[in-house]
Amino acid sequence: MSKPLEIFTIVVTPFQQNCRVVSDGSGGALVIDPGGEAARILKFVASKDLEVKEVWLTHSHLDHCGGVQDILDQTGASLTAHKAEQEFRGKVLEICNMYGLPQGDMKNCPEPERYVEGGEEISFGDYRFQVFFTPGHSPGHVCFYYEPDRVLLAGDTLFHGSIGRTDLPGGEHDTLLRSIREVLFSLPDETSVLCGHGPDTVIGTEKKSNPFVGGA
Repeated sequence: MSKPLEIFTIVVTPFQQNCRVVSDGSGGALVIDPGGEAARILKFVASKDLEVKEVWLTHSHLDHCGGVQDILDQTGASLTAHKAEQEFRGKVLEICNMYGLPQGDMKNCPEPERYVEGGEEISFGDYRFQVFFTPGHSPGHVCFYYEPDRVLLAGDTLFHGSIGRTDLPGGEHDTLLRSIREVLFSLPDETSVLCGHGPDTVIGTEKKSNPFVGGA
């Protein structure tokens, strides 16, 4: 039996995005959604005596992928993401300019070596994750679920008491609600939901009390 997942959180950029670092138990690290501040992420990884082997993206909005290029350049890690978000990856700098963000911390994100669609399993070390296709916040959003520990890396689909915004390009409110109700709410109530921003939550709590989808 695999050891429980060891997951660290680094809150990065003015967007206060939760970048996650997963240890493979033997010195390798998986970085999920490095939205920026790549140097700080890498310093943290080194402080844990880990080496970045892979980067996975739940989606490719700039606040989740702006640090990818620097991490790949410095580590040689591989990148996994959904193909439908290619346009977002190529417009990080353009959108930074629109928001008036400082130059240099976020960069356009390269295309992945591996695409995921949802419905498959992917591995990191001895850990196997299920990939769920959960569009609505963005057209190619996915979540990563580690069933033995009942841990969901949820990106910006579901938050504590809220849901992902759908007023950005490619967002669809009804589609997001379906993703939450039909996919995420099919998971056990005790499943931990590691959110892309803000505090984490559990599926059972959101079923009961989330004002957007509670009582589904």
